[in-house]
Amino acid sequence: MSLARPLVASLAALLFAGAAAAQEKGNFIVRLGRDTTSVERYTRTGARVEVDQVGRAPRVLRRHFIYDFKDGAITRFSMVVTPPGAASPTQTIEAAFTADSMMMEVKSGDRPAQQTHMALPRGTVVVPSSSPWTMYEGQAMKLAGMKGDSLRATMYLLGGPGPQWLSLHKSGRDSVVLMNEHADIFHLRVDGKGHILGVLPIAGTGKFSAERVVSLDLDAYAAAFAAQEKQGAGLGMLSPRDSVVVNAGGAALWIDYGRPSKRGRVVFGGIVPLGEVWRTGANAATQFKTEKALDFGGTVVPAGFYTLWTIPSEHGWKLVINGETGQWGTEHKAEKDLYTIEMHVDAPPQPVERFTIGVEPNDKGGTLDLDWDTTRASVAFTVKP
Repeated sequence: MSLARPLVASLAALLFAGAAAAQEKGNFIVRLGRDTTSVERYTRTGARVEVDQVGRAPRVLRRHFIYDFKDGAITRFSMVVTPPGAASPTQTIEAAFTADSMMMEVKSGDRPAQQTHMALPRGTVVVPSSSPWTMYEGQAMKLAGMKGDSLRATMYLLGGPGPQWLSLHKSGRDSVVLMNEHADIFHLRVDGKGHILGVLPIAGTGKFSAERVVSLDLDAYAAAFAAQEKQGAGLGMLSPRDSVVVNAGGAALWIDYGRPSKRGRVVFGGIVPLGEVWRTGANAATQFKTEKALDFGGTVVPAGFYTLWTIPSEHGWKLVINGETGQWGTEHKAEKDLYTIEMHVDAPPQPVERFTIGVEPNDKGGTLDLDWDTTRASVAFTVKP
């Protein structure tokens, strides 16, 4: 008996040490250009991942995420969203997963709960758009433990219409390229176990960067962000929608578009690639209506409802008018393009921080101006009788 007790105690100590060693913690600071948009910390064990985040857009909110796993597959997900200092959450999400489906319930304020049932394969990676980094890191760690150089998984972007693909490819000893069906591409800098050390955005809607830090004080960040917001210095919507409503030459025109900001970044040739089709704004595709036919230097666009796209390049810009409407800005279909029009490129009177579309009307028509940073792309038009 005198030998058994020390042995049991030793085994218990080893088991406790193993459990403690299996727990991992990490912290990320997330930025959009020069602006910090959120901070978060996570705790990871074999069966659970918890993430605490403070985000700034469209307003300061605290989010708590829980992911439960069994045999490597998610079985439960929850998210609780609470304003700093508030006792009651503004939104909660609870989702349960079986071998082939998900049942999710969303509660927002006093509104009736919304339930969603969706077919999802076992092992689907659940990714909240507000905080994808810990789940992306889990896949990078999985890739690091494999013999191959690539990994492909099914991803569910929280709130999306259905499953999408997610892929990771090793591009060096400490580099991974992550891509998904949402058209996001990130370069991940990782350590030998796949932990994310830094994130560089390459393409996609959300060109966020992320940096791993040793420690951070979430409460202090929440207080600072809330104080900035109270003083009118909050981030608000990152790319708010705006509209242009104008009568030019007797034609009623309407343009609806997203307005991204420069935020200290290189715009054309940076966050907007040259030589590629651009959504001409942010988020959903830019929409355009005209009640009368417009003549753009010999190209006649009939009255109708369209989307506007552009192709910026070092040698000039092209305006592309597409016949499909209502699509997301990454869903350009070239076969739906109707007209391609050359644009004049100049500089605006002063640098423009937030992308702006304007129409300068005159008696016969007007000029469409696209202004951002130190670039103005414009094209004149006349109204057909």
